Amino acid sequence: MKGLDDYGVSLSEKLLITLHNLCATSGEMAKRPDELAQMLQVDVNEVTQILDRHVSEGYAVSFTDHEGNRRYHLTSRGIIRVCSLFS
Repeated sequence: MKGLDDYGVSLSEKLLITLHNLCATSGEMAKRPDELAQMLQVDVNEVTQILDRHVSEGYAVSFTDHEGNRRYHLTSRGIIRVCSLFS
């Protein structure tokens, strides 16, 4: 079975797809960078940089939760971006 790596998907795209697959489309379902880094087995600093870029591009939103953790979720634009990756 082929994985995303077999299709030349960038880490940037993998993060968007992962947020989508985890239903991280609202504040209640938002994910921390360390959670995503662990799932994708990559450096958390790189994940944070990419997620911050997605925020600036309008694909994601970030906020600090009540425990002081940074969390991210997709915007409507981010969901459309993910869907466009498969068309």
